[in-house]
Amino acid sequence: MTVNGHVIIPDDVRDALGLHPGDLVSFERSGGTVRLFKGQEPAAQTFEDRLARARALSAPLPLGMTTDEYMSWIREPLE
Repeated sequence: MTVNGHVIIPDDVRDALGLHPGDLVSFERSGGTVRLFKGQEPAAQTFEDRLARARALSAPLPLGMTTDEYMSWIREPLE
């Protein structure tokens, strides 16, 4: 994982999912397991899933960044 949180997906996983540059992917966390999905994040199945997602989305911005600084930071191009 890079300093910016970018993850490299191995070739065999990309091939199995039919992923290509620019495709959307999402991750779903359940306990100690993380699943990778091609496309948009699947809908939460339980109230606990929805609550966990809401809490993650409302977490404070890192390092005291403004919203504009944070948006610029997460939109940095892959190198």
